[in-house]
Amino acid sequence: MQSMPVFIQHVRLARQPIVDRDLQTMGYELLFRAQDADQVARISNSNQATASVVINALTEIGLEALVGTTQAFINVPLKLLFSDVLKGISPRQLVLEVLETVECNEATAHAMRELKQLGFRVALDDFPSDEIDLPCVASAHYIKLDVLADGVEKVSQTVALAHRVGLKVIAEKVEEWSDFESLKAAGVDYFQGHFFARSEMILRQSIRANKAHLLSLLVLLQDDEVTLEVVSEKVNMDLALSYRLLRLVNSTAIGMRRKVESVPDAVRMLGLNTIRSMIYLSALTGIDGKPPALVHTAMVRARFAELLSQKTRMGNPYSAFLVGLFSTLDAFYDQPIKQIVAELPLADTVAEALVSRQGVLGEILEYVIFYERGVWLEGDEVTEQLNACAPVLYVEAVSWAEQML
Repeated sequence: MQSMPVFIQHVRLARQPIVDRDLQTMGYELLFRAQDADQVARISNSNQATASVVINALTEIGLEALVGTTQAFINVPLKLLFSDVLKGISPRQLVLEVLETVECNEATAHAMRELKQLGFRVALDDFPSDEIDLPCVASAHYIKLDVLADGVEKVSQTVALAHRVGLKVIAEKVEEWSDFESLKAAGVDYFQGHFFARSEMILRQSIRANKAHLLSLLVLLQDDEVTLEVVSEKVNMDLALSYRLLRLVNSTAIGMRRKVESVPDAVRMLGLNTIRSMIYLSALTGIDGKPPALVHTAMVRARFAELLSQKTRMGNPYSAFLVGLFSTLDAFYDQPIKQIVAELPLADTVAEALVSRQGVLGEILEYVIFYERGVWLEGDEVTEQLNACAPVLYVEAVSWAEQML
């Protein structure tokens, strides 16, 4: 437990509400925050910042917890706008804010149209109010006008023109109530700024993914012939990635809400495009770290449980692997396992095994934990069956885990 800090990170992002003319929240802008105590965004790499926000929102904290049923606004820099990465993410609830650093030309307009066709809503962030006639404007849903930069009068003069080309206007950096009243009278649709609420920090513990493993997966996914089975096997080796996949399956952003029995189930449900996007974004976040003894324990348990299931034909080996792998999540997150399992779309047999050691998978997990503690169990026929093969399989599981890590 003492070694956890080398492998645990605190996921941070901030959110600021965007409200309508009646001050009802219609969405939140999700803002990057550095991985330390500062409540200030220090963005040296805009692609990394966006990747961090997307991964944390969809898989670590959860979009439902962050924005409920409203919209989530995220900044999108040039590189991500023109890549296929975002196309592997469900557009439900997401509004892509094209940064002011992206030139508003025909190429940008084309990229925005493709995203709109996939179901994304698009906003032009910090857009100059005197450039409303540029090509990309027609491909947007929202235009965000900076009140501090342009002034209340200039923003007010732009509203009618923006409405004429079919855009909803979001006035951002609205600092005073008097400015809100003036902008509302001018016809502004939505408002964001300190007049209503400052950005709020959201904090959660997370397991770091292993960057070297993520990069090897990215190389693997470049092969058009790669199979879901091969990808599943590689994902299975990474506790953090496996956890993120299951969180993603259960995310309101994906909208599946189906229960799974194993990581291969999750991979099949999400498909290679979504897996590829998530792994790319995970790699971009720059997270890394040498796995400590706790990760080694999780890997040994996973492989040992899988081998016991195969040998005795008790339960599903893939499910047994997942039960073993996730049996240490309570230690990683410093939360009761029951609370963690409730956030994951696990099949009842897997959930019952993790929470209360019930069912065949629960028996295997209980046996695995006792065995690693050096407690030799005796008793019923099932235990004797496990005893007969455990010594050889445990050595094999330890060897496998050391090779994988």
